[in-house]
Amino acid sequence: ATSVDNTKTITNVENPVFAGGDGTADFPFLVATGEQAYSMRDAKGYFKFVADVTVTNEIYMSGKTYVVDLNGHSVKLVYADDVKPNNGGVFNISGKNGNLTINDSSNGKGSVIGSDKTYSNKVTSAVRVGNYGKLTINGGHFYGTSAGTSCIFVMTNRASGSKATVVINGGIFETASPSNGTYYVLNHEDSA
Repeated sequence: ATSVDNTKTITNVENPVFAGGDGTADFPFLVATGEQAYSMRDAKGYFKFVADVTVTNEIYMSGKTYVVDLNGHSVKLVYADDVKPNNGGVFNISGKNGNLTINDSSNGKGSVIGSDKTYSNKVTSAVRVGNYGKLTINGGHFYGTSAGTSCIFVMTNRASGSKATVVINGGIFETASPSNGTYYVLNHEDSA
């Protein structure tokens, strides 16, 4: 009897910064380090975490479609000493055609953990959605850990033409402390 190896060899010529994969649904880019997670902003397509990672700056995603599988791993934002917070989320999705879907194939063990630093006039969060952004969450555990934070923070221009959309089909959402007595797990600030 002979055996046949039907496994696909994955090469990553276009985006060698990832741990493997080609960015498709069948072979997502594999993310094993904070640097690889931060590099997600320069790519598009499907991503799968294969280790717990800490990023030292926010991951900006704009104008592209991103599908992220937490795969039972954590993504935590710990700002580097020389990094000034801008939007405040671990993941920040915005822009026309900006679409982020977060899944967790481990059934809830994966997590997105916002920064624990508190800043005046800045909301740190697990995920921030800006103008035109579309966020879909199908699973995972999302933490807002700074004082008076939001877990999922949506901030857009006041014009309804640039509104953001958030769809939550599953997941667990927690904030560490209230803002003026209210625990905001989803804070959607716009006039839409």
